[in-house]
Amino acid sequence: MVPKFVRKHLDPADRLGEILFGLIMALGIIGAVRLGVEDLTNRSMFIAILGCNLAWAVVDGVMYVLIAVFEQGRRSRIARKIQSGASDEEALQLIHRELGVQLERICSPEALKLFYADVLKTVRAAGPLTVSVDRSDLLGGFSSAFVILLATAPILVPYLVIPEPRLAVRISEVIAVGLLFLLGARWAYVVGANPLKVGFALTLVGGALVVVTILLGG
Repeated sequence: MVPKFVRKHLDPADRLGEILFGLIMALGIIGAVRLGVEDLTNRSMFIAILGCNLAWAVVDGVMYVLIAVFEQGRRSRIARKIQSGASDEEALQLIHRELGVQLERICSPEALKLFYADVLKTVRAAGPLTVSVDRSDLLGGFSSAFVILLATAPILVPYLVIPEPRLAVRISEVIAVGLLFLLGARWAYVVGANPLKVGFALTLVGGALVVVTILLGG
């Protein structure tokens, strides 16, 4: 069960993407460590997987915040152009480039025209837009990091409860592959596709990405 604060700050696509990255990173580390270490220990595997995904979680969380600030800056620049004396035609073109891709498929041209006019009126009446890191951005970054670590947790359990390292590795891999399948099934539910087909497809894609990651030394 994903905590409420994560659902609030990350949409389903973002949550599923973060979980996928976490699982692929964990599987990649398992494969890489197995290839490079002859004498496996539960401790070394646990530290390698947790350390890698913890680092990735921190990087991804920071990137979330930086991208949010970048988007604020981009929208602020567009607003300044509109407020600094752009003609109605130029301003409406800017608004269309910013919003049209998301709306063209679900709105009629007449509705879009009225909507753009309302946005233009609102932007011109508003004051300068400020660019800053707000609480929502920070919580979004924290949510991204948290989801990656949450996806990693089940994979780490075998190294804590199974004494034999190689058996722990096998079970850890099975758990990760199973989670990939469940993630695909969930993804299918969100987009209205066939859960079995998407589950198997994502498992195959995830496995292929892991192989590429290992071959490239990741």
